[in-house]
Amino acid sequence: MAIDIIQLLKDSPELVSFVLLGLAYFIGNIRLGSLELGAPPGILIAGLIFGYFGFNVDEGLDTIGLFFFLYAVAFQAGPAFFSVVLPEGAKYVGLAAIATGIGFLLTYIFAQVFGFEAGIAAGLLAGSLTSPAGVAAALEAAPQMSQSISISSALTFLIGDISAILLARSIPNLFRFDLVAESRKAAEEKNVTEGDQDRLDDDWSLTLRAYQVNNPSLIGKTMTEFHNFTQCLVLRYKRKNDVYTDFSPETTIELGDRLLIWGPIAQQDILDQLFGAEVADADLLKLKIITQDITINKERVFGQTLESLGIHDKYACHITRISRSGINLQINPELAISRGDVLTISGPEKNLEQLTKEIGYVERDFNATDLVTFAGGIVGGFLLGKINIIINGIKIGLGSAGGLLFVGILLGYLRSIHPTFGRVPPATLWIFKELGLLFFLAGVGIKAGQGFSEAISALDISFFLCSLVIATTPVLAVFIYGVYVLKMNPALVLGASTGAVTATPAMAAVSAEARSSIPTIGYAGTYAFATVLQAIAASVMTLI
Repeated sequence: MAIDIIQLLKDSPELVSFVLLGLAYFIGNIRLGSLELGAPPGILIAGLIFGYFGFNVDEGLDTIGLFFFLYAVAFQAGPAFFSVVLPEGAKYVGLAAIATGIGFLLTYIFAQVFGFEAGIAAGLLAGSLTSPAGVAAALEAAPQMSQSISISSALTFLIGDISAILLARSIPNLFRFDLVAESRKAAEEKNVTEGDQDRLDDDWSLTLRAYQVNNPSLIGKTMTEFHNFTQCLVLRYKRKNDVYTDFSPETTIELGDRLLIWGPIAQQDILDQLFGAEVADADLLKLKIITQDITINKERVFGQTLESLGIHDKYACHITRISRSGINLQINPELAISRGDVLTISGPEKNLEQLTKEIGYVERDFNATDLVTFAGGIVGGFLLGKINIIINGIKIGLGSAGGLLFVGILLGYLRSIHPTFGRVPPATLWIFKELGLLFFLAGVGIKAGQGFSEAISALDISFFLCSLVIATTPVLAVFIYGVYVLKMNPALVLGASTGAVTATPAMAAVSAEARSSIPTIGYAGTYAFATVLQAIAASVMTLI
């Protein structure tokens, strides 16, 4: 039986969608030297080719993909978005505004000089800043210009992506600073843990052992003094056949006591020197130890240091990991706690339950997704975007893109305060973002490919040079302003520069060269704000 592949694809637009998805990663993973584009440019290239030869994807797939992408991005950014009241957050808002403002101004000037019509200009702006939200907002604001917006954004998206990668990697040489050294410096300042996570976990492997006190140097020592010397905790002790579990940190150790000691396995040699051989005491060793990831959401602990929480002294528990916005932080007693921090803590089950009630909550079902809230948020964002205010005959509103971003940010923030609703596991959120973005760009690429021949003949080299200037100038401006005016760390600002033009592949390239997650922190700081601002700017450009 012979199968006509070409005809099959033309008759099955749903199949084309998944072919494009596979090609996106195939093309995106191709390395040209050290340059790797990533999946979004890959699916635009594939979409342009397939659209040029008359293939289609399912109608509405790009819209559904866009809804998933925008809402997931906003929901993830919600907990941190409202931190703009903090000085550092205000800086990131300013950096995102500078990038969008410069991009908008340059696009407007070029449109006036070279006579680009509004649809071409809007696509030029959104594509050069690699902004899917900008493309979507422009398409919604001016559906009659959809062909020109799709074509110009698809062509310039590639220019924006490649130029952002190359420029971001060149900035350390241009401005003569050591990216690796600056990343290490920022990591120390921000208590960020760098290095291999498996090795870090090994350093915090814990051991539970029982010993009998025969060493005279230990007699009369308090439990607090013992902990300060050994970095290990006494969870319970046995004296004259009685087991004590509730005792003061000032309780003193006596000759013949049997102690249940818990601490890092790296301290094992010290314990062996102090006590000698272990003892097998079933009464002591039957204690149940558990480990939980506790998310901080109690307002009374915000700003407190790890030491002041009394995790060791009051609850006899060990912190083995701290993460903030996906970044692992150093376990420093002076580290101030923030909303949404995730503390991985091990300790006696009863103690850990009490501690959890005091500082936050534990996710009980890590795999469940609250699809009611997720779907409701998308519906709410869509409806909000349909509300318009008419001023002098001009309709002004958020649009679907703005509505989804607003509701997603709001619900993400509310979940961080009230974690009883809206759970979306990180892996699920990644799927929504990645597939949503790629399906949206597949539709843009297909539509652009269908009018590619006419468009390319109408556009000359000036269009592509304009895109190059729009793509690179905001990155340079943000870096210069962040380093020389705001006096921020260059590695952080470099990451923020890639976030300000929503260039994820550029961020990945910078992080790889820095051998650090520090640029990722800067990227996350500007990305959400830039997404919102670029959506507004692109929609406004269609009116000019």
